[in-house]
Amino acid sequence: MTIGYDPKRISPEKLAKLITDLGFKVEEVEPPGAGTGAGAKKHQRVKAPMPDDAPKFFREAFDKARRANHPIVIDFWAKWCPPCLQLKEVTFRDPKVAGLLEKVQLIYVDLDQYPALGKAYGVQAIPDLFLVDRQGWIVDRLQDFEPPDAFFVRLRRLLAE
Repeated sequence: MTIGYDPKRISPEKLAKLITDLGFKVEEVEPPGAGTGAGAKKHQRVKAPMPDDAPKFFREAFDKARRANHPIVIDFWAKWCPPCLQLKEVTFRDPKVAGLLEKVQLIYVDLDQYPALGKAYGVQAIPDLFLVDRQGWIVDRLQDFEPPDAFFVRLRRLLAE
């Protein structure tokens, strides 16, 4: 389990104490996209792949994002996947999230229809979302359902890149 927190509201030390008091182990990890400050761990940046056999809708969405200078959210999903549907019905329909999604190029990829595209991205389970900055770099990845407030923060970070 990973717990995110707002350092303006609670210190890392106090949060760690609360977690250990509950009987859990605390491990400090870098947030997605970290790796630029002093002492930061090196992260290999990866460009979002565009396979030679990528479907037309996928290529066109990347072209549209480039022309509009928008970041991209690629959502690998399937009709039979409850967390995938929950993301669409709960998180993506939240008014705050929906407002930010208008500022990105959202690409839905049905993994049942396009398994080769999922393979190119290393998708092994769904939902699997890739957040791609305006230069085409994958800067974040979400591999589970996320409630609206947390996804809103993730989208704001993507739009600020």
